Amino acid sequence: MPPAPDPSTATFRQTTPSRISALEGLVRTLSDWCAAGGVPAATVSRLVLVLDELFTNIVIHGYRNDPQGDILVEAALRDGAVDVTLTDHAPPFNPLTVPATDTTLPLEARSLGGLGLLFVRNKSDELSYQLEHPDTPAAANRLRFTVRFD
Repeated sequence: MPPAPDPSTATFRQTTPSRISALEGLVRTLSDWCAAGGVPAATVSRLVLVLDELFTNIVIHGYRNDPQGDILVEAALRDGAVDVTLTDHAPPFNPLTVPATDTTLPLEARSLGGLGLLFVRNKSDELSYQLEHPDTPAAANRLRFTVRFD
């Protein structure tokens, strides 16, 4: 596991293999970086919950559990918030185009899936997606989320 980046630079950058088993080390390193940068524990907890859901989705649905992929995680501190960007080279997918799950419907009337993205939308203060270099072998999904300090 790489050492925690220096929070005085106000940026974090770590490339992690597309394996669920890699998530624990990523979370520990990013959490340490946030704590060293003065991010409140409650904010770090919320950030980790969102990161866990998105990272897991990329590994399982994007890379389809292919351990040869990687996920670049970048974070920056700004104006009472943490911005986190996940970049992957799995097939293009914009999770923001997925309709929100209607939680008012009875369980048997709901389609499978979608609750994780609903959770991400509710726990993030900002959420954006960009497909970089479309129609090239270097196409990359970039999903950014922001969590403001409590």
